[in-house]
Amino acid sequence: MANEERKNWRRRLKVPKSAIKGEIITIKTMAEHVMEPGVRRDPETGVIYPKKIIDTVIFRFNGTQIYRSQWYSGVSANPFMSFKMKAITSGLVEVEWVDDYGQSSYKKAVLIVYDNDGKEILPKKQEELISKLNKQICNDHLVYHYKLYQ
Repeated sequence: MANEERKNWRRRLKVPKSAIKGEIITIKTMAEHVMEPGVRRDPETGVIYPKKIIDTVIFRFNGTQIYRSQWYSGVSANPFMSFKMKAITSGLVEVEWVDDYGQSSYKKAVLIVYDNDGKEILPKKQEELISKLNKQICNDHLVYHYKLYQ
């Protein structure tokens, strides 16, 4: 198995679909990976299997890093990890696994956060972007309208 090359390692990310603002949620991940430490020998040839481990795990929420973990050769195959996060706004939860060769893989999920009245809480950046787009559309329309009647 260690010398078998796999290109399709499964990655799992489990995030609640929704939460109430202020609720503590649990995020769980599992990375299917052999985590070869680089010290085992092939019994037939005596050749040492090359080291291949996941060495960094990065969690992001709406593009901002919220958690980073450095792993070493002692981590078991198919590592499972979970952590808790306070739900404040809706957004994109992303986990990135980086191996010791710099190759990375991602898994993403959406978390929707509601206030006590049942309304979705949008991230500030998204609200600002919508506001800017609306202003830009209005400004473009006014400029077009002004040029049309000049």
